[in-house]
Amino acid sequence: MNNETTNEAKKSKMIPQAENLLKMAGLDDDAIAELEFWWYFRAPASKGHHLAVPGGLVRHSINVTKRLVDLTKALDLKWPRKESPYLVGMLHDVVKARTYRVDEAATASPIRPKYKYVPTVYGGHGAASVMMITSELQKSLYPEEALAIRWHMGAFGLAGDELKEYDAALHACPTLLIATHTADMLAANVDEREL
Repeated sequence: MNNETTNEAKKSKMIPQAENLLKMAGLDDDAIAELEFWWYFRAPASKGHHLAVPGGLVRHSINVTKRLVDLTKALDLKWPRKESPYLVGMLHDVVKARTYRVDEAATASPIRPKYKYVPTVYGGHGAASVMMITSELQKSLYPEEALAIRWHMGAFGLAGDELKEYDAALHACPTLLIATHTADMLAANVDEREL
């Protein structure tokens, strides 16, 4: 079996797994259809870093969710609802379904396309994901869920007032923010390091 066939086999198993996890997150069929419309199941996880391949976003989301569920059990984390780790894990990067598009001019192979960034009106990707979940998917978030999604990148790239805002969020629910950031880092740097 060649690499292209192996990737297609992985992709065909990923979508039902992702749909199941999204239902465990409390999303209904209409919300899942909206995610498909946004390109959620086909988008890359990054422009040129981890899983910068078609379907990378959903694969990364599954990996983060698995890690977050495992951390929740191992550390006996207290989320506001049982769906929380699934919701946070599967949707922490949902804005990427809208922000990365194939750069046709730079792409030589459909297997390994190059991507370009398309900005949204919502700002940085943590805050933008929260906005898309609440305003477009019309899914209510508890404050702990919103903070975990908003600050899932930890303190990377923060300075000034934004660093102070992160510090305040960290004081509000430290274990959930640290667990979400850890799950994201483990997924990107351990589970996905081969790509």
